[in-house]
Amino acid sequence: MLTSDELRQMLDALPLPVFVKDANHCWIYGNRAFCDLIGLDDLIGRDDTSLFDEEQVDIFWREDSLVFSGQTSTNFEEIGEGTFALTRKFPVTLGNGKQGLIGLIIEAVVSPEDLKKTRSEFKNAQEKNNLLIAQLQSEADGHAKHYEKRLQDLERQRETAQSLAQTDPLTQVGNRLGFQADLQSLSKRCDAESCSFTLAYIDLDNFKHINDTFGHRMGDRLLCQVAKRLKSIDRIVSVSRLGGDEFAVLLECTDRSTQHVEEQLQSMVDFVFQPVTEFKREVKTSGSLGFTRYPFDTKNLSELKHFADLALMKAKKAGKGRVREFETSDHSADLRLRKLEVGLAGAIKKHDISAVYQPIFEANDERVKGVEVLARWTHPELGSIAPDEFIFIARRLGLLLQLDQIVLRRACNELAEFIDSGAIEYFSVNASPSDVASLGYATNFLDTLRDFNMSPTSVVIEIIETAVMEKSHTARDNLAQLSAAGIKIALDDFGSGYANYRTLLDLPVNILKVDRSLINTINDKPHLIDFLVSILHMAQALGASTVCEGIETEEEKVIAQALGFDALQGFLVSKPIGIDGLRSAIQLEAEKRASIQRKGLNSFSDSRLVATGR
Repeated sequence: MLTSDELRQMLDALPLPVFVKDANHCWIYGNRAFCDLIGLDDLIGRDDTSLFDEEQVDIFWREDSLVFSGQTSTNFEEIGEGTFALTRKFPVTLGNGKQGLIGLIIEAVVSPEDLKKTRSEFKNAQEKNNLLIAQLQSEADGHAKHYEKRLQDLERQRETAQSLAQTDPLTQVGNRLGFQADLQSLSKRCDAESCSFTLAYIDLDNFKHINDTFGHRMGDRLLCQVAKRLKSIDRIVSVSRLGGDEFAVLLECTDRSTQHVEEQLQSMVDFVFQPVTEFKREVKTSGSLGFTRYPFDTKNLSELKHFADLALMKAKKAGKGRVREFETSDHSADLRLRKLEVGLAGAIKKHDISAVYQPIFEANDERVKGVEVLARWTHPELGSIAPDEFIFIARRLGLLLQLDQIVLRRACNELAEFIDSGAIEYFSVNASPSDVASLGYATNFLDTLRDFNMSPTSVVIEIIETAVMEKSHTARDNLAQLSAAGIKIALDDFGSGYANYRTLLDLPVNILKVDRSLINTINDKPHLIDFLVSILHMAQALGASTVCEGIETEEEKVIAQALGFDALQGFLVSKPIGIDGLRSAIQLEAEKRASIQRKGLNSFSDSRLVATGR
């Protein structure tokens, strides 16, 4: 782990532009080369929204999220209008123990327009030199010819460099820079001639599986064959490989009928993805295609590319070998998703996440034993967002660990009075596999409890997917550290799918929370009673208590009590409630118990009077 000073000294020594971001996507460091490149001196504490539009920020943050999850990333990223930077990002643990990333800009490549401008300036200089050569020719004819030849050589080298900069070395079709140049050129021609064109993105289906099965050499040959077939189609103006297994094609359009265009593209896909025979092996593959049309869908080239990408995602979701056009509804759904992503990132940054609490009751006397803490978020425009939706977004943005930390701190603050008074024994919080497998998770968790003087014995961490734990030594170490501190570990949604029982024996599990799907379907599948009994016996052998989740009917409640579950949770016994509702529920329960005790004492006194004859 590097300290801040060590990290700064190391990065200041590098000649290339370097920057460091924290998990909130904020710059916490940039060397002089980086500040000069982006034109911003006071970058500390800012993020990409200070310089770039929303679409570009979305692209940056998606790449950042991959790095925060532990991967490295190398991509051309657009850092200005038509200007690209080849950036390599890799994860790093900062001096405060938090996750961050280091970005190294290996090369900045200007747009074709800038190259043309430079070339024009060069030609002007060449003309001046030619004039000078003519003036000096009488006295230095030999030198003049040498200079002229040298200038011509430089011109050819410049043209060759420009061509190489726009060509994919593997497939010999255009790369991202070449695609951008072709797209701008075609759009200008169509504007001048009042015609249209189609932009299609093509992605090979299951390309990783092909690489894993047949080897990367076969994968490369397959990409070359796809590129060759695309170039052989007459109506295609431009073919580019955008990276990996994704291609972009530009087609001239003479027909306004979207259905006709879709039929032509389907025929193209059928031709391009015929089986490929290489190295005496036949490889069957398919490709998904999404397309959009200029100028009918939009005249904004950035939007056009984004629309094609949305259509491609729709094609891949629909299945293999599909062709899908961009539709306005795709954009609406994407706008909503992007609005949620921006809103959730801001809410997490401002700690604008609330918590509700679902009581967990003793099965026998129905006393509140503990509560499960659940996150809730309300978007200022879209209203209350379903937990599954915003938790999925937080995971994709790499913000789930921060979200869980906010919920933990809120629970510690709001539930301290109930823990201290003994009204509840514990509260449980959910932790994703990525949380538990992250470096420093256990230490940070325990530090938070100490901040609120919360005893670890009053906290339960709910985890899922034992298969993930099986592969992660870091996760095992974190769980062991938490368990040693007194925190109980609960295995959530148990019985809903695959569970590695060998791993279960090795984990410090104290509670099994049996999935609701078992108790909810018990009428249709009576044999589930035997299965539940076996789970209860296994829990007993492990020394773990049991919670039956998803109790929704009186019948399910009676069955769970009869089977011998230790605790019950579900909408029948209590829905998730806010802190004020929890306070009222506990007070009502206390009053109810006091009333029962008073009635018991009165009955006891009456029985004594009868026994003594008074």
